[in-house]
Amino acid sequence: MMRNRIFAAVALAVGMVAFAPAQADTYPTQPIRVVVPFGAGGVTDITARVFAEGLSRELGQPVVVENRPGAGGGIAASAVAKARPDGYTLLVITNGMFAVNPWIYPKLPYDPKKDFTYVAMLAHTPNILAVSANSPYKSLGDLVKAAAGGKGKLSFSTAGEGSDNYQVLQLFQQATNTQWLQVPYKSGSESLTAMIGGQADATAISAATVGSFIQGGQVRPFVVTSKRRLESLPEIPTVKEVLGKDLEGGSLSGVAVPAGTQADIVQRLNSAISAVAASPLAHEKIYSRGSERVDSSQTAFEERVKREQERWSSLLRNRKEQ
Repeated sequence: MMRNRIFAAVALAVGMVAFAPAQADTYPTQPIRVVVPFGAGGVTDITARVFAEGLSRELGQPVVVENRPGAGGGIAASAVAKARPDGYTLLVITNGMFAVNPWIYPKLPYDPKKDFTYVAMLAHTPNILAVSANSPYKSLGDLVKAAAGGKGKLSFSTAGEGSDNYQVLQLFQQATNTQWLQVPYKSGSESLTAMIGGQADATAISAATVGSFIQGGQVRPFVVTSKRRLESLPEIPTVKEVLGKDLEGGSLSGVAVPAGTQADIVQRLNSAISAVAASPLAHEKIYSRGSERVDSSQTAFEERVKREQERWSSLLRNRKEQ
């Protein structure tokens, strides 16, 4: 009888080991949920919906987008961190959520270093640093000179602490040795409207959003916060071309899953995301409209997460100590 019990236990263990890869081989067998940490209509949401459409084709299952805005992405991140690690709940995560939020929120409902497996980057969307067409400042040099005239003399509208234009403001202050009065709003579109209406002297807005306002003559663009000029707005110089300093900022988006998700499922998702990134769909609806394509390998994403965390740790720690 003892021998039979031992045999049964061994058979069960072998069966469980055999089941895990078999489960990954058949993934996915049901709809997948993609949780977006911001409201509908923004750059992160649009990027997520384009990739959801492409992933539905690649994976053969519906991929449904769910918007869960609030707390700088904390509500969405907390929900996904607690979800089953089975590959059916994905999080669109941004650099603000894994690198900036730990320094500006006293307590996060998630741990960006322990709660997630980082699957693949989707896109980097740089910002255009700009003023209203009615602004007295005709060049970036005029703007920097005026800002240097006094602490917090000029105002800069943002979508709140941790947002992409908040990040650009921090980098811009560091690069120009100036200090601005931050005027936070609920969204990037509100911060843009405020700047155009004269409630703020300047802002930085997603390149994918501001193009029509530039063409319509409502916004005077100065620089783009990317390493090279954009395909969609080639007339706008980079920060380095104007100031002689690198300033790469904006929204970096990627896909993360709960920690503990099987490696085979993570690889399946990574392969599918890479295929969508290389498709005409992504080029037409994302990369030709102001966002940049990025390396979609898992290793590249993990390395970028570490670099961003080190970068913002240094910058925001120094600002707190000043």
